[in-house]
Amino acid sequence: MVDEYKILSKLSNEQKNVIISKDNILLTACPGSGKTRTLTHKLAYETAINSLSHKLNIAITYTNRAANEIYNRLDDMEIDSATVWTGTIHQFCMKFIIRPYAMYSERLKKGYYIIDEYTKEKYGKSIAQELKIKMERYDDPFLNKDVVNAYEKLLEVNKEIDFDMILKFSHLLLEANPFICENISSIINCLLIDEFQDTNEFQYLILSKIYNANKKIQLLFVGDVNQAIFGTLGGKAKNKNELDILYNTYFKPYSLTGCYRSTQQIVNLYRNFEIQATGVNSVSDIKDETSIISHNTSISNDKLTDELAEIIQLELANGTKEEEICIIAPQWFDLFKLSKELREKLPFTSFDAPNISPIKYDPLNPLYLIAQLLFMPEGRNVTLKKKIANELLSIFKDDLKINISDNILNYDIISTINRCRYKENDGILCFKYAIEQVYLLLQINIQTEQVLLEIQNQIFDKINNRVEKYDLKTDCETMNKYFGEKRGIVLSTIHGVKGEEYTTVIAISLLNGKLPHWDIICNYDNNFRMLETKKLLYVLCSRAKKNIYLFSENGYRTRSGKPYTPTNELSFIDWENL
Repeated sequence: MVDEYKILSKLSNEQKNVIISKDNILLTACPGSGKTRTLTHKLAYETAINSLSHKLNIAITYTNRAANEIYNRLDDMEIDSATVWTGTIHQFCMKFIIRPYAMYSERLKKGYYIIDEYTKEKYGKSIAQELKIKMERYDDPFLNKDVVNAYEKLLEVNKEIDFDMILKFSHLLLEANPFICENISSIINCLLIDEFQDTNEFQYLILSKIYNANKKIQLLFVGDVNQAIFGTLGGKAKNKNELDILYNTYFKPYSLTGCYRSTQQIVNLYRNFEIQATGVNSVSDIKDETSIISHNTSISNDKLTDELAEIIQLELANGTKEEEICIIAPQWFDLFKLSKELREKLPFTSFDAPNISPIKYDPLNPLYLIAQLLFMPEGRNVTLKKKIANELLSIFKDDLKINISDNILNYDIISTINRCRYKENDGILCFKYAIEQVYLLLQINIQTEQVLLEIQNQIFDKINNRVEKYDLKTDCETMNKYFGEKRGIVLSTIHGVKGEEYTTVIAISLLNGKLPHWDIICNYDNNFRMLETKKLLYVLCSRAKKNIYLFSENGYRTRSGKPYTPTNELSFIDWENL
C-alpha cells in the first residue's frame, strides 16, 4: 500500500492543494500544468486515505485513451485500483445505469444492442431512399424529421440503440426512478470530471442527479474553456454559477497556472488565441530556451511532403526523438496520403500514422473486444485487459441477455484468448478461432443467439470489405501492430492530440474552410467561426514544447473552384516578437 505522503511528495503546491482539499472544486488547468497528473494523484490519494472503504473513486474522461492513461499511471505508482473506476460518460452510463437497471425501461428490458456509426449511417441513407427524400452525397439524412422518426421506430423493432441514445435512456431511467440515483450515489466517494468544457447537457444532468442524491460525494470538475473544441458536437463549458445552481452546491475555484511543458516563446504564441485569459507562463526547465516558430504561406501542396521530410531529418539530426515529433492536420483526410508519401521518402523512420485496420474500432462490440484482447501486447496492461474482459462479459449478460455462469471470471476470458494467439498464421482466422473458444468457454450456442449471430456476420462482412477495399494485410504480426502500442513520428488531427505533448509540432492545411471545416461552420456566423478557429489553434500550438512549424500551403481549391486562403487568425500574429 502506498501512503498519502508519498503520493503528495513530488507535486507542486497548486496540485497538492487540489488533491488534499475536501471542497467541491472547479479547476481551471492551462496546457502543460499537470492536469492528468493531478487527476491521477487525486484518485491515488483518495484510495490511500480511504483504504478500508469499498466506495468507488471515479474519473469521467472524454476519451478511452485518457482513461487508459490514468490506469497505466496508477499501475506505475503501484496503486491498488480495486476501488478506482475511470472511463467515458457512455461507459459510466452503461456500467452503472443501463445494465443494472434496464429492467425498469420498457424499451430496454427485453434486451438491446448498441449499433455503431457505420450501421446508423447505413440505416439513415436507406430510410431516406425509401421515403424518396432527395439527398446529396454529403447531406446528413438525420436532419430530416421524418428520417429520424422512422429510424427510431426501426431501432425499437430491432431492439437496438445507438451511441447517443445511451445518454438519453440513462437520463430517462434516473428521472423516472430516483432510487437508482440513490443506489449509485451510495457507492461513490469522489467523482472527477475531466475536460468539463466538452461535457454536453445530458452529461451534466445525469451526474447532477447522482450527486444530489448524496451530497457527501466529492466533485472535481477539471478543464480549460480555451480548449473547448467539441462545441459543434454538443459540448458546453458551464461557468461556476451555472454549476453551483445545477448541482445545488458551491464549487470552489482553483487554478493550475504554471506550464511545465513549453518554452515561454511557445506560451506567448498560444496566448494569442485565448478566449478567456489565464495568465499562464512557463515554469518549465526549458522556459528560456529559444524556439523555432515559423508560419509558411508560400509553399505549394505538391512540394509539402519534401519540405516536411527535410524538417524531420533536421529535427532528428538535432537529437529530437521520433516519438517527440508530431504532424497535425485539421482532418484525418489530409493525413492518409501524406503518411504514405513520408514513409516512402523516409524508409528508415518509424511513423505512428493513421492506419486502416481490417477490424474497425468499436469498443461497444463484444467481438471487437475479443480482437483487442487477442492482438494487444502480451504480459502488459493487465488492469486494462481485466476491464476489457469485464466489459465483454457485461455485454453478453446484460445487453444481449445471454445466460452465462457467474463462475466465469475476467481471468478465464483473458486466459482462453491468450491460448489462441498464433493458432493460425492469418490474423482473421486466428480471430475466428478465438471467438469460437470464447463461445465454448461461455457455453454459447451461436445458432440460437440471433442478435449475436447478426453481430458476428456484420463484423466479418466489414472486415472483408475493408481488406478488399484497402488491400490490407491480415497476418498475425500485422494485426498485432494495429492493436499494439505504436512508435515513431505521430500523425494526427487537432482533436486527436488534445492532451498530448511533443518537442516539435508540424501543422499543415491551416486554411480557411479546413480550420474549421466548412461543413461544420456553415450554419453559424462569423463570430462563431473566429472563436472555433482560435480554440483549435490554441490546442494545436500548446501541444509543442519547443518548436512549431505552421503551414498554410497553397494549391487547394474549394468545390466551387476558389483557392483556399491561409487561416485569418494567423495573420494577426507578430511572429518576430514572440
